[in-house]
Amino acid sequence: MAYGTLYLIVGPTGSGKQALIDAALETRPDIRRAPLIVTADRSDNTCVVGAISPDRFLNLIRREAFALQWDSDGFRYGLTHDATKQLRDGQSLILSCDSFVIEKARELYPNVQTIFITARMDVLRRRLASMAYGSDTEIEMHLAQSARMRPKDDAMTTVDTSDSIAAGAKALMAAIPMT
Repeated sequence: MAYGTLYLIVGPTGSGKQALIDAALETRPDIRRAPLIVTADRSDNTCVVGAISPDRFLNLIRREAFALQWDSDGFRYGLTHDATKQLRDGQSLILSCDSFVIEKARELYPNVQTIFITARMDVLRRRLASMAYGSDTEIEMHLAQSARMRPKDDAMTTVDTSDSIAAGAKALMAAIPMT
């Protein structure tokens, strides 16, 4: 059986990454959510399959339970070795992650496709404000940082959700070939 593809969904907060992943999983039974664990008492992030305490996460790191592990925004994230097995078995997985994970993933897996989810700055600003992301100054700082953090990946596909999340979901589906 062919090795599955790991679809890395990256982009700024407010771009619609979670909504697009949820849409992909609803319409594409050939793709599964990557087994991702995060440090939190609970998680509203639908991209996460398990939320655990920081102490328990550290214990899993010591036991080498993760194929990939990274820290971001005060949380720790770990992609379990189940992902490696699923990909080896031909299963394609989708994962929301930070752009600096791309290189690590490419070192581990032969089939990695990066999809950058974005929107115009005015749309991101409005979405962040509606999420009560922070003060206007904090939102502007976040947007400036996001603009600098765009991944440098020649093979990356870009999906723009400025018009609507639904249009972005269609574009995402077009970017992921049927297996």
